[in-house]
Amino acid sequence: MAEGGGSGITTLAVLQSLAQARARWGEHAADAIWDAATVKIVLGGLAKYRDLDDVARLVGEVDELTETRSRGRAGGRSSSTSVRTVPVMPASVLRTLPFGTAVLLLRQTKPTVIDLAAWTARRDAAALQADQKAVEHATATGTAVPT
Repeated sequence: MAEGGGSGITTLAVLQSLAQARARWGEHAADAIWDAATVKIVLGGLAKYRDLDDVARLVGEVDELTETRSRGRAGGRSSSTSVRTVPVMPASVLRTLPFGTAVLLLRQTKPTVIDLAAWTARRDAAALQADQKAVEHATATGTAVPT
């Protein structure tokens, strides 16, 4: 994603699945695009467990304490505590994120669950829609977009 870096050009890749990138550019290029992206917004609905597991690893893991208690035949009691590492957000949770919710992976910051607002709910929605129509018209007719 360094294309245009330092020149004021922002590169934006939008994919519904990393499989799209693999099919278009190949395994290594798709991995390079994913690795180089400094901002990743992951929505629910992914189905490929390889990709879900990769995201789950990026979100991180926590240590979970488990206490086990037992009682012997003579009535004596014992307990032990063990630690196991579990994902903060397992693949199954990532896959089923509710509509309008995403996980934001931004550089070195901790992953954040975010709520997404539809552009149609913004105060400037009418202006955005007018701009969209102007761009679509210019694209269809080969004319310049009015500014």
